[in-house]
Amino acid sequence: MVLEPATSSKAGTIRSLLIRAWRERWSDLQWGIHIKTVLPWGVSGDIYHLADYILQQALMGSLPNSLILSYLRHSLSSQIVSYGGVIESISKYDGLQKPHCVFALLTLLQAMMKSVSCRGKPEDCLMLATSIVGGVKWLAQVMAWTIQQLVDLRTAPEHSTNLTLAASILTTVHNCPFLTCMLEIGRREEPSTWGSCMKKMVEVETLLAGAGGIVENKDLLINSVCQLRDHQPLDSVGKKHKFDSLKVPLCHAMHSLVMLEVLSHTTRHASTFAHQLLLLQQLQGLSTIELYLELLRSSFLGLSCPEYQPYQELKWVGFTFIKVPSILNTIHLTLGGDAAGGECEDLLTAVQRLSQLTLLLDQVDSRINCNCLEYLLNELSHVNKALISERDAKAILALRAQESSVLGNIQNSDAQGAHPGNPSLILRAQPTVTSILKTLSNKNQESVLPVMNLLISGKSRDLLLAAAAASGSLHIFAQKFVKFNEASMEPQPNETAKTAMNRALMFDISFLLLCHIVQLYGIDVVVSEKCETFVEQWMKENMPEPGRVKAPTVALRTDQSVMEEFIREVNVSDLEQKYNHVRWNEVCQVVTAALREVVTAAQQGALPVQHVRELLDRLRYHLCCLPICVATWLCSHVQVVDSEQAAEPLNFLHYLQTSLGDHDQSVLTLDNFKDRSILMVQIVENMVQVMKGGIQTPTSSPSAAAARSNSSTTSLSDPSSDSLLASQQPLSLLLREMWNQVFPGGVISHQALATFRDLLRLGGTRWFVCDLVKSAMQLVFHSDLTRAMDLIYGLLHQDVVGCTLSLLMHTLPMYISGPCSGELISKPRTEALARLTVCMIISAWLAVQQQPPASESGTTSINLSQSGGRGRKRTYHDRELEELESNLQVHSSDLAIARGTPGLTKDGTTLLVAVQSLLTLMTQVSRAGVVSPVTQLVVNILHELIAAPYSHTLLTLTPPALLPNLVPLLSPPDAFTYAELLAITAPNTPSHTDTTTREFAGDLIGAQTPAQAAGARRAAAKLLCVARNLSLASEAAQLSLP
Repeated sequence: MVLEPATSSKAGTIRSLLIRAWRERWSDLQWGIHIKTVLPWGVSGDIYHLADYILQQALMGSLPNSLILSYLRHSLSSQIVSYGGVIESISKYDGLQKPHCVFALLTLLQAMMKSVSCRGKPEDCLMLATSIVGGVKWLAQVMAWTIQQLVDLRTAPEHSTNLTLAASILTTVHNCPFLTCMLEIGRREEPSTWGSCMKKMVEVETLLAGAGGIVENKDLLINSVCQLRDHQPLDSVGKKHKFDSLKVPLCHAMHSLVMLEVLSHTTRHASTFAHQLLLLQQLQGLSTIELYLELLRSSFLGLSCPEYQPYQELKWVGFTFIKVPSILNTIHLTLGGDAAGGECEDLLTAVQRLSQLTLLLDQVDSRINCNCLEYLLNELSHVNKALISERDAKAILALRAQESSVLGNIQNSDAQGAHPGNPSLILRAQPTVTSILKTLSNKNQESVLPVMNLLISGKSRDLLLAAAAASGSLHIFAQKFVKFNEASMEPQPNETAKTAMNRALMFDISFLLLCHIVQLYGIDVVVSEKCETFVEQWMKENMPEPGRVKAPTVALRTDQSVMEEFIREVNVSDLEQKYNHVRWNEVCQVVTAALREVVTAAQQGALPVQHVRELLDRLRYHLCCLPICVATWLCSHVQVVDSEQAAEPLNFLHYLQTSLGDHDQSVLTLDNFKDRSILMVQIVENMVQVMKGGIQTPTSSPSAAAARSNSSTTSLSDPSSDSLLASQQPLSLLLREMWNQVFPGGVISHQALATFRDLLRLGGTRWFVCDLVKSAMQLVFHSDLTRAMDLIYGLLHQDVVGCTLSLLMHTLPMYISGPCSGELISKPRTEALARLTVCMIISAWLAVQQQPPASESGTTSINLSQSGGRGRKRTYHDRELEELESNLQVHSSDLAIARGTPGLTKDGTTLLVAVQSLLTLMTQVSRAGVVSPVTQLVVNILHELIAAPYSHTLLTLTPPALLPNLVPLLSPPDAFTYAELLAITAPNTPSHTDTTTREFAGDLIGAQTPAQAAGARRAAAKLLCVARNLSLASEAAQLSLP
């Protein structure tokens, strides 16, 4: 809006007309008629400073001219002048020594506050926002000057009235959401004006504090100033959901995440999962006590479940008694900030409530044959700075002993032999892990070999590995083994026979341990990003993985003389001769080529099968890693040939699994042959299970075997009888059957998680997400939908980024503009789907911005961002996700945030493109101007996104037309609040004062330029005024009703 200069001819005409109106005592109606003849049609009087002229004329004397002020009121009500123009004119008045004139202005301002709005252009709306800032500053000046007068004069009724009235107007502004949001826009537009206003408010507070008893209601006056000064309208946005433990017996999303953490991300560092739980706390509305309690309850629920795969019990014990205390300590320090330390009252309350879950604790104690709560409290009492005092721990244990019915029957573990999952075993193994790591730091293989012999033993090996995994140091173990394996690969100068045998033994043990670690904890624990060593490359190219068919590669060097030399070395009986000057990397390659020739000859009848078995035996006696190299080639070969050609290789694999038998004592072997051979057979058995596509049936765990023997479930539940690959049923039916098992109780079992993992791997993210959401959308009641979406939220974290992309690009369009929109007829369904959508977006956004370092990476084979690579055949899941990401990258040029922005990763760009695509689709369907279930879903998604944490960058992607299309259609309770409109149109850059968000840099990505920020403020001011006008019209319509 361009203002005319005060000396223009039009300004002179207005002054003359005003003087004439006063002389002739025109009524306000007459004034309105005549002023419209002076002003051009459709032009506001603000351009000609009409409000300034009227106030100058009305306030010339010590008393206000009420007639001329009535002209201003009429001009305001007839929209000749705007509210912003009048407030700006009032804020310019400096005749504070005239209390009656000030009172007239305060009265006018108070009357205006009830209907302040703007119907002009965005620039006019922004001017209203800045004028409100000026008006508040003027009110503070009035209060400061009035207080000073009261202190000087001691008694002045007119000043007391003005002070009370000014404070009342400030309170009105504070209590009006529209005014506070416009004030926030004005603050950002004119920070210098707001800065001087803040100083004046501080001055008012200081004057009131020193006024003594002269000023009445001093506390109320101070409160009115301080409330408005400190008020942040965007603070009311957020905390949309609150977890109600009285209505919901279990946080299903927490339990799902804990299950995934224990079984799929076993080696991830505790701090990574702690921050994931802090995000869940904000998304679910959990209190700190509930966060602690749900984590502990989920841990004990996992301990109470029978084993479904080998070593699951050890993983749970390590997680509960080693990792959980570290997680709790990290959460405590993060929430408490620099002041955190010492005992945690919230954790104490949570443990006290946990101790009241007698049935759960009794079940766990009976299963593991010990007082598990006692072990947990011992750890919480000694973790760095004790989180719970020993006195409180003893009180909790005493109460537990009184209420428990099983503690008295638990036998002494030392007398009866400790249960394999007894926490004392793994807790005693934890210090041993530290000492072993120190020993492994020694470069002398002779001194390290005794420790390696200890680790190859089955009793201590798995306990030590579980303790290392829970403490986050397993990757250090693996890298030590890799280094020793690499060092023992090549012969040393002047190598003696003894040194050669020790080198061969070191190579064999380290190779076996690395294979064992890969099968238990994932290949990413062993294989680094550089992948420079032989054993890492061999694992990557040959080690069988679920869902990845690896080509049966053969050694490049297949010279006949080399293979004959290898066979001769294997047949040598003298240990001092057979290991001299051997390069074990070449042997591992040659044995594969030799076996290919042997298997081909056996299939053609040129070589008796018995000779092949004898060769396999000699390989086992030579080094136990050689049959593993053979088994990897056999597994790969079987998967690429027909059933007739695969028969003989399968027989050889079966022989490797059952070839222990009686050890031929006449054959000389290296030390610890029995332990190495047992581990070799376990590794081969795992390979065969992976090759068959099923889930490994535990054979080494007594508790798991007992659980299977007592099981009477269907073939879907029995991995030994069938697998998903062999099933003749559609994957959708299998998914629905497993969902029907899990949903009623809301607890995901070990078997269910394994099945869902295989279904995701086989069907891909697009099918998996769509079918899960369809299953949940069949429900009707709010409680059922909430439980279902929480379960799905946890399940989709198997691949949080890939599943979120599929949800945004495939599933949601089916409900917004596709064939599934009819299922949205139920409002609880739209709310539940919107909540799931935003929770997944926020979780994926944090995941792509806070990628863990390689040493802390998860181990699940489904996390494709970390598990793809050369030599590893892509699964359908890989190809589907890569195709989706490539399609999104094509459209990244249309992203509102420029590519290459500092801190924005490739995965982050892909996710932002998907979010922007969804918002664009929402804008398209909103143009119809019709209220429908689809509109309800769009509105709910926006409500959830506004309230979600870490959504600043995501909100900047909102198309400008989306909210203007929606606001006129909505009515309470679906209508957006003024704070929500401000948050989504002009989100403020986070200050990172919250301890839980200070480390997240994603909110700083896509920060607006000054020009973009100014445009956003104009758009926000206009949208707020549109919503205000609709609200005022609605109120007027209600008042007009009889």
